[in-house]
Amino acid sequence: MKFVLLLFFSFIFIAMLMNSGRKRGMLSKDADKAVTGLATAMRYFLFGLLAVGAAAVAVLIYQGS
Repeated sequence: MKFVLLLFFSFIFIAMLMNSGRKRGMLSKDADKAVTGLATAMRYFLFGLLAVGAAAVAVLIYQGS
């Protein structure tokens, strides 16, 4: 669980850094497009991880009652 939380927060931190560099205009057009695609992929991964965690919690609650 600690690994998943560490991965989650590191992804958020990296996405914030990449987004701030993109907004300041520090990147070329190709790098900007790559950062946008990577941030989107990371966002989908985090939402998927959140959905799996919610499903696991729902199963544990169901099993406990």
